[in-house]
Amino acid sequence: MRNFQEVVRYCSLSDMSTHGPKFTWCNKQEEGVICKKLDRVLHNMSWTQSFSQSYCVMESGGCSDHLRGKIFVSSDIQKPKGPFKFTNAIASQPEFLLAVEDHWRQSSPLFHSTSSLFWFSKKLKLLKPSLRALSRKKMANISTRASEAYEDLCSRQMAVLASPSPQVVAEESIAFERWERVVGLEESFLKQKSKLHWLQVGDKNNKFFHNAVKERHSVNSIHSVIDHHGVTLTDMEEIKGEAARFFFGTAHH
Repeated sequence: MRNFQEVVRYCSLSDMSTHGPKFTWCNKQEEGVICKKLDRVLHNMSWTQSFSQSYCVMESGGCSDHLRGKIFVSSDIQKPKGPFKFTNAIASQPEFLLAVEDHWRQSSPLFHSTSSLFWFSKKLKLLKPSLRALSRKKMANISTRASEAYEDLCSRQMAVLASPSPQVVAEESIAFERWERVVGLEESFLKQKSKLHWLQVGDKNNKFFHNAVKERHSVNSIHSVIDHHGVTLTDMEEIKGEAARFFFGTAHH
């Protein structure tokens, strides 16, 4: 078992998102019943990058005392539009304070009264569209822009070594500053999405953060549910309806 754990750590393997019963094995004894979760599907980052929507469903194994795992490499479930979330990275941009200042100046002023907190919350809610637009402008295709900035920096560095001149060196310096700015935004953005708050920003862990975002999205996705008739539901609207039916029935028992 220790050797297996070392192999898992060395290969950076992790559990695939799995649906099914809590346990996957039973000793099938009438007295002294023992159930364990012994069966699982492991994958690495390369698999996650190629099949980001893959998941496993544990089903009855028939004659076996273990459940069998059926792997799906894609899912028909589309991620619904989530609520507004403030992007921390845009707070460092000069346009952020200007957008907040313009909104605060154009909206109704606040006065000391019993409803001050209510109107303050209303002003913050009305600020959402401006912040969402700024976030889209600054963070749209941020990973692609970071890759392009890196490739441009590499080409500038090669030009400096091939034919050095003050102009070429200045262009290399500008390219480096652009790459530092874009990759810093990407790192902060991916760190927030990955929820890895224990890891400090500043070490250019962007690939690690990007993989963690995909892993988190895969684990948190619900691809199918089984209704009270034993039918597997894969349509998003049907899953919502079954969830509402289940929790509504639970609340009234």
